[in-house]
Amino acid sequence: MSLFRNYGQLLSHRNVEGRRAVLDILETGMRAGDPYDNVRKAVRIEHGQLVIGSEDFPLGPIGAVDPSRPRPFPPGPIRIDLDRLGHIYLTGGGKAAQREARALEDVLGDLITAGHVNAKKGDTIVLRHADVTLAGHPEPDEDSVSGAQQIVDVMRRARRGDIIFECESGGGTALITLPAPGLTLHDIQEVTRVFYLEHGAPIEAANAVRTLLTTLRLKHSRHAGDAMLIQLSTAERAADSLAMLPSPPGVADEYERAILVLKEYGCWDEIPESVRQHLLKRDPAYGHLRAEEWYDKPHFRIRVMGPEYMIDAAERRAREMGLNCGVLAISLSNLESSMLGDALGQIAHEVERHGRPLPAPCALVFGGECVVNTGPNPGLGGRNAEFVASASIRIAGSQRIVVGSADSDGSDGPTPYAGGIVDGETYGRAVKKGMDVAEEIRKHNTAALLSALGDSIETGILNTNVQDLRVAYIAPPAS
Repeated sequence: MSLFRNYGQLLSHRNVEGRRAVLDILETGMRAGDPYDNVRKAVRIEHGQLVIGSEDFPLGPIGAVDPSRPRPFPPGPIRIDLDRLGHIYLTGGGKAAQREARALEDVLGDLITAGHVNAKKGDTIVLRHADVTLAGHPEPDEDSVSGAQQIVDVMRRARRGDIIFECESGGGTALITLPAPGLTLHDIQEVTRVFYLEHGAPIEAANAVRTLLTTLRLKHSRHAGDAMLIQLSTAERAADSLAMLPSPPGVADEYERAILVLKEYGCWDEIPESVRQHLLKRDPAYGHLRAEEWYDKPHFRIRVMGPEYMIDAAERRAREMGLNCGVLAISLSNLESSMLGDALGQIAHEVERHGRPLPAPCALVFGGECVVNTGPNPGLGGRNAEFVASASIRIAGSQRIVVGSADSDGSDGPTPYAGGIVDGETYGRAVKKGMDVAEEIRKHNTAALLSALGDSIETGILNTNVQDLRVAYIAPPAS
């Protein structure tokens, strides 16, 4: 069964061959972003022992590292005899948290004492050994707060000899919001609305601010005490990627960086006064996890999934289909969606007309998250929809180019769609229906545009979060 619920509809337009190729590559890549199998490779039961970690999924640092005090990590997996296990607690929050937790449940079963996980509203609850709160995203809500408090309550039950498995992924900043003292849920909602949604700040910048306003996200060591803490992480960036939000020279700490980036986006005077005062206090109790807070404790992180799995699978599939394939970047992020869509359309034309940088038939593949600066009154849109809508203008009239883009989590911004697909006929079909594509892009109403054209991709929630996957297919010249 196809991952795309409306697969037939998406193939009902003119360039059926090209659309089928793009959807095939998209589906293969998106399925590879599922963390379930990797969790089961990282945590398993062998010969009467619980085994945590492996050569492919090693134990790593859970917070800041002190270069002057290197911490030795176990040379191999942790092995604990089952008859010597203490209590096992299962916690987590994020778009992939339920999927990771389900894998742990299938390994550990009744060995789990208790647990609590926050997942995104609209998800189906599948856990049997942990309670689940469906919470708000991208804006946190009351359930984000109540569920986060229940996670803390579970973690604080653990003692030395117990194990806490914490399932972490993108989306957790909203889904496990527990405001720091002096702040309210409304304060954090306002930061999300103003900074991330209206001003179009990159997610790295938004999270650099929002994580300083809460007491749980990326700070689980402060609640785990002397229990063993194993964080299983579905990462939004590739393992070897550079920091998306580097600190400028002279920036002393994470609070100064947060203040600086809020000012750069013109948001400092628009966010609540309580948030400004909180950031100006620079209280380390709510900042990033410091080395001394976890170095002497059995607290570890295992990275079980990242966007490179999705991109690599998409590239392999394109080559299996006999296409030349170029990966432009694993994470090409933080550019305006409409500008990136136009640029990709121009590159596709370069292939079509001149056979460079790759000869057709070929696929161009890349990941990452672009941004949409919506302003205060946007229509129904998302970054993937806006990307392909912009590309549709540039490739209008082409008989050989198809462009598709989808969010790996199945939800393109605040829409019920994962993304969209366009070809050289899309722009003309829109015009015949009386639609102004450029105006819909300006109004950030592109999801509504694509839906009306039958070009929105529908998947439902996919229980992972490894950014977006974008594919351009260029067919060979007609013989």
